[in-house]
Parts: sequence; structure tokens; C-alpha cells
Amino acid sequence: MSAVTGLRLRGILDSRGRPTVEADVRAGDAWGRGSCPVAIAPGRLERRRGLRTGELGDLGDGPVVRLLRDGLTGVPLTGQGDLDRRLRELDDRHGLGADVTLAVSLAHARALAAGSGVSLRGWMSGLFPHPPRMPRLLVNAFSGGIHHDGAPDSFQQIMAVPDTGTLTGDVRAALEIYGALERRLSDAGPSGADGRRRSGGGAVAISASSGLLAPGWSCARRLEELRAACEGHRAGLGADVAAEHLLAGPGRYRYEGREHASAAFAALLLDLAVTHGIAYLEDPFDPADTGTWRAFLPAAREAGVTVVGDDLFASDAGRVVPGLADAVLLKPSQAGTVTATLEAAAAARALGLRLVVSHRSGETEDTAMCDLAVAVGAEWIKIGGPRRGDRIAKYNQLIRLAETLTDDPVQEATDPVQETTHEGAAACHAPSSSRT
Repeated sequence: MSAVTGLRLRGILDSRGRPTVEADVRAGDAWGRGSCPVAIAPGRLERRRGLRTGELGDLGDGPVVRLLRDGLTGVPLTGQGDLDRRLRELDDRHGLGADVTLAVSLAHARALAAGSGVSLRGWMSGLFPHPPRMPRLLVNAFSGGIHHDGAPDSFQQIMAVPDTGTLTGDVRAALEIYGALERRLSDAGPSGADGRRRSGGGAVAISASSGLLAPGWSCARRLEELRAACEGHRAGLGADVAAEHLLAGPGRYRYEGREHASAAFAALLLDLAVTHGIAYLEDPFDPADTGTWRAFLPAAREAGVTVVGDDLFASDAGRVVPGLADAVLLKPSQAGTVTATLEAAAAARALGLRLVVSHRSGETEDTAMCDLAVAVGAEWIKIGGPRRGDRIAKYNQLIRLAETLTDDPVQEATDPVQETTHEGAAACHAPSSSRT
């Protein structure tokens, strides 16, 4: 048995300079800290934020803090699951919000790990019935969709997927590919909305998730540029369609100035995937468009494309069902607690689905998502482009975790990425027919 003996909330800044929540929790003689990232445009199925005070610093004894202290402090707890259940009940009754519950849940998890003398990754591994391993990187190269002005009508992210066989090799490849694109944009300048080029070079704009912004380039152009930047590297291509934000009406999607019915949009996506070698495709359709998801999946598999559900499943174990996607994307801020996130991961594994752990647009320096990805043996992790301190902190944490994993008694001291096969492991320089 354990008990929360101290709790504090504060307002801190996310990577966009906007307030979010951080919690300190003491359990016994140990304490932990956790914070919650913030989405630019949350999916409609995920748990909502609640604390929107805009305040920074210690939140003192406000109503939310009092509710948490009254409901948690000094209460005997059987472990993380018990605390998270109580947090969920408080949220359901009082609308605390997933920002508050996740910050407290992560802080409590770190306190329990510290009290047990293990790392957060090691502690999470003890809660999940599958061996840990290093994920492969999904590196945000280009941002579009909600990251551009106006109604979204393009892919939200176009990503490089390094496949060198080691985490450090993947990070080096990510830096080189991203740097090549950055130089390309700086030297030539992307076309503007009027089709004319900017004169000269200069600084390249990046999104909140550190993806390069090229508003005058079509998705096809961005894919071509990324493929060219991948030359000489073992790296595949991925895309986050974020189709919930492209919805123009029931069964209709906006894409680059036109509207498409579901079937036509599915055909367009498959053509882009085959033409440009996209091996990872996230949220190709709205969560409610399940008929199109089911019809699309066999054709995508035949083309060597891994289909991933983000807004479709919303990190909710109860929504994870077979026949819609190949993988489930996990965002702890969607689930609201550590336990709910692990339950969603377990539901995916029970159905033979793969896992992706993902960032949000407004990140903090918290690196718990990296520990989570390794602990659940996720096949992929999305932490944004290799720019800005909040993203670099996560790349650095993965580098540290790769060192500890080779000494882990749960797994042999070999490269876990190299041992794992991935259907989306295409090399950019290889023709699409050779994808594995």
C-alpha cells in the first residue's frame, strides 16, 4: 500500500509559449513530477482539457487543487491503477480535464519508480506484459494541414522513417535528411501562394512540432523533395493525413482545393502511397467513416502500406477493434492517465496490432513518452523534427534509453530495432515494389 502525502500544481509553458499544467506528487518518501502537452486541435473523441486558467506558477489552493488533495492525499492506494481510477472518477464528476489528470498520474508514476529505485521505463515495463524494445523514429519533415493558415486541406505531417538498424544511426540519418531539406528550402525558397518564389535564401519556418513549412508546395512536391533528401540513407516515408481535420461533410474530404467523396479520397491516397513510396499512413479517414477504413485496409496492405489509427482510437482501450488499422497510436494526453494509456496498448497487443507513441504540437520538456514507448515495445515513436529544445530532449532521452536496454535482463543484449521486422521499412532509394 502507498499514499499520496503531498501534491502541487503549477502552470508552465508549452513549446508554443502557452500555459499547461505540471504536477509534483509525493508518495511516501519519494516524489515525482509530470506535465501534460497540449494539442493545437484535439480529436473529438479524446478526453478534454479542463484547467484553462492561463495562470503560471503555483496554482495554490484553488478549487482543482483542493479537489485533488481531498480525493487523493492520505488515501491508502494499492498502486498506480488505484490512483488513476480515482483521478478518472474525479474527472468524470468535476471535469478536472486530461491535462490535470495526466500531469498528476505521471508525477505519481515517477514517485513510485523513485521509491522503488528503478527508472520510469523500468517501472512501466513492470506494468506491461510484453518485453521492452527501442522504437523506430517517425521524423516530422514537413508540416501542413492545421499548421497552415485557412481550412486544412493537406497532410498534417510528412515524415522520414530511418531504418539504419540502431537508434543512434537513425538519429544521425534524421539529422542529415532534415538538414538537407532545410538547406533546400533556405537556398531556393518555397513557392508562395501566388506561385512565385521568394528571392534569396534565409531562415526556414518550422511548425510547433518542428516540421518544415512549405506552404507553396503540394503534398506530392513535399514527398518528392523528402525522397530526394533520403538518397543514400536507409529510410522510408510516412504521412499523417489527420483526416478528421479535412472533413468537408459526412463522407467528404478537402484536399488541395478540391472535395472528394470517401471512395475517391481512398483511391487518391493509395495512388500517392504507391507513387511516392509511403509505407506508413496515419488517420487516412475520419473516425466515423469506418466503412471506408475497413474497405481501404486490405488494399493498403497489398501495397505494403501500414495503416495507423490515431483519432480513430483516441488511445481508448474500448475503441480498439480489429479490421480498421494495422497499428494503434498512443497519446497519453488523449487517455488522461498512465493506466488508461497502458490499457489501450494492451488492447492493441491482444489483437495483434502494432503501437506508435506520439507527441503533441504543444510539448513540454517532459520525456515520459519515450520511456512509455520503450516500455510497451512500440514499433514507432513520433517526437517531431530534430529542432527545438522540447523535441531534442526526447531524442536525447531515447539515446539514453537505448544504452540501458542493452543491459536489461528482460531482453538479450542485441539491437532490438535490428531484430524487429516492420512492414513499413522501405528505403527511399528503393522502388516501391521492394518495400518490406
